[in-house]
Amino acid sequence: MEGSIALLRAQYFEQVDPPNLSLPDGPALVSPAMQTAIYKNMFNENTAWPLPPAPYQARVLKAIIARIEESISDPDEDEILDALLEKWSSLLSAPKPSAVEQAQELTYIKYTAPTLHAAKPIPDSRKHRTVITSESRSLILASGTTGFRTWEAALHLGTFLSTTSHGESLLANKRVLELGAGTGFLSFLTAKYLGAESVLATDRDPALIEQIDACIGKNGLDKSMVRTGIWEWGSPLQVPSFSEGEGAAESEVGFDVALGADLIYDVDLVPLLVSTVKDLFNNYSLKEFIISATVRNGDTFRTFLETCERNRLAVEQIPFTSPPRETQTGFFHSTSIPIRTYRVQAMS
Repeated sequence: MEGSIALLRAQYFEQVDPPNLSLPDGPALVSPAMQTAIYKNMFNENTAWPLPPAPYQARVLKAIIARIEESISDPDEDEILDALLEKWSSLLSAPKPSAVEQAQELTYIKYTAPTLHAAKPIPDSRKHRTVITSESRSLILASGTTGFRTWEAALHLGTFLSTTSHGESLLANKRVLELGAGTGFLSFLTAKYLGAESVLATDRDPALIEQIDACIGKNGLDKSMVRTGIWEWGSPLQVPSFSEGEGAAESEVGFDVALGADLIYDVDLVPLLVSTVKDLFNNYSLKEFIISATVRNGDTFRTFLETCERNRLAVEQIPFTSPPRETQTGFFHSTSIPIRTYRVQAMS
């Protein structure tokens, strides 16, 4: 029974907008076993974690109860589970935060990787791959940064890296650096499931780095697997945690692959980003930079490609398209605006 709501659970813990949830049909929802599975796996705070904010839970449970009520054909035989009704009552009586408070509230989001399709049996360790972040899904900009939520380009890149043999081979046994890590989604995915030798998540905002640090343990990782650093592009890369207790000099720090998602939304940032990437190639042994970007503004994107060419950086588009939203099984995101992924390498 729990398997029949696996898709719904994955969407729910990612806090997909309720109208886009894959609710079971009415007759299935009337089943006591189905309702028990929904309560246990989605609303019981003792068996489901991390629960979404109360307002979101209320919206989802309202839709579920409405569908059950519509499908009850025999009131003497069919009923709504008491535990669901009690949960609904408690959600209704809970204090309701304002829209501003909801937008500013940080909450844990659990992302589930898309289902793998393979000819051979898939090990259990690769069937249920999840990443936990701390973010605000409704907050677009705060404190001068857009990093308080995971954007579509990161989910697109995560889908490519976790579901294709090409994507997985890019990071296996590699030293990985993430630029503009934001919530740390890609760094956690890389460290947990993609076989990287080491991962360094960087961002310019100390508050975002604090959030990433707080989620390392939530993902079953530790500082030997994911390290963090505050990095303002254009300034020297300083990561004290690489040398603490290990005797490694800063000059020995190097990377094989850098990752970035939605970094070129502002044309003014492009020259600084490209100069930073060029420095990584010249001074940190970088072999390739994988960047995913939502094409919101064609001029900004052309500026990025032209700036790379002027700096003798070769740019190659990686042919990958995320599945349409209605067929996605994990890392749910909109595909209404094109998202492209590129490999950047230094010209010989």
